[in-house]
Amino acid sequence: MVSEGIVTPQVGTSSRHARVAWLLAPLAVGLGTLGVGAVALWPFRSLSTDEAVAVTRARQPLGDLLHTIVRHEPAQAGFLLILKGAALVGTDERTMRAASVIAFALAAALTVVLGASLLGHVEGVVAGIALGANAGAVAVARETAPYALGLLGVVVATLLLVLALERHRAWRWALYGVACIALPLTHPLAASVLIAHAAALATHREWRSSRVGIGIAAAGMALAALLVAWAAADRLDAPDGTGGFDLADIGHGLLGAAGWSPVLVAAALAGLYALVAGKPMVMPVWRTALVAGLVAAPFVVAVLAAAALPVFPDPALVACAPGLALAAGAAFRLLPAPRARWAAVAALLAVSAVAVGIVIAAKPDEDWRAVAAAVHRVRGPRESVVVLPDRSRAAFAYYAPYTRTSLYARGDGAWVAVAADDPASAIAVARRAVRTPRYALLRQFRYGDGLRLQHWVRP
Repeated sequence: MVSEGIVTPQVGTSSRHARVAWLLAPLAVGLGTLGVGAVALWPFRSLSTDEAVAVTRARQPLGDLLHTIVRHEPAQAGFLLILKGAALVGTDERTMRAASVIAFALAAALTVVLGASLLGHVEGVVAGIALGANAGAVAVARETAPYALGLLGVVVATLLLVLALERHRAWRWALYGVACIALPLTHPLAASVLIAHAAALATHREWRSSRVGIGIAAAGMALAALLVAWAAADRLDAPDGTGGFDLADIGHGLLGAAGWSPVLVAAALAGLYALVAGKPMVMPVWRTALVAGLVAAPFVVAVLAAAALPVFPDPALVACAPGLALAAGAAFRLLPAPRARWAAVAALLAVSAVAVGIVIAAKPDEDWRAVAAAVHRVRGPRESVVVLPDRSRAAFAYYAPYTRTSLYARGDGAWVAVAADDPASAIAVARRAVRTPRYALLRQFRYGDGLRLQHWVRP
């Protein structure tokens, strides 16, 4: 017979092991996500036009960068400053993209903590895994772009809100207020989740008695709204054709936010149903409002903004990914048997792994490295080089820093690199810099779906 003196220590040890396991869960998910990001960085992909522009700005002296942010890029303030720090280490493709991968890994790790606070320990782990394995999030995390930082901002601000609501301490509310102000600096669409925060606060009974919390939250949200308005005003004078209301882009953005995974979509819908219906357990209304708002707010704001401003719903709608991950975590306990639950998680991981593999294997839309090498190889001594549009010159210059480019075709011929989606559009854009019939298009080569290299010669 086993005595009670032996059984009691075993129970205590098991409990301690469980606590240690839950403490290590965010670290494990974060490291796993970091590993996925590192694998995604391994293909030596060329920088795109937007990435090259960001890298060029990060190479500026700090004073010039701050001037650029204030005058031209308030919406990317936080991202460009972080990129400036990365540039101190190196300006190669992998180093400049590493900042996004690290931000994404931190977002996945903190989603575990957020999910555990809102839904439960196991649900938090499932939510963190769902975000870390999200192929759409992996796709933006391996780019020199602000979207991964926006994901981190959404998770951090929401976590700080939940922690402040758990215990009404002035310093917790102060941290949340700072996070509110910082959200638009990560990405303007990230600030849309403040609508979800407001919905959660409006349905939280105890919070209404906290005057400090009300004041700080209101001030933080008001300042965030001013920063969003500043960024929106900056976008009003953007060139025609840069984004807009396009149902195809919005649909593609939503698919990317769901990781192109039908399993994640089904799990998220089931989780939202579980929260609303109170199955298998009744959740406080504010938690349901918060999770649902994290899914819906970025979509609603993106659609409204795209109808009035030149914005890019795809890939900015990846801001919905944390909400979808939390909703998927909420669906975990809907299945009756533990084996069925973990089988569902395994199915989610399997489908996500396939989608991530497709993302990693996909060729870049703009292979500027190959274009620069081709121009160096075939350009004649009396031929000019033209890069269109003007902002794409940063990408060509990154790979061919000593090749002189011209605004217009001249000499015996011209090699014209055009960032365009199809051959007809590329020819139409090139005609702005090439005089016809003085020059005739001899041939056109494709370097990705969004980049063409044309050879114009004298007929």
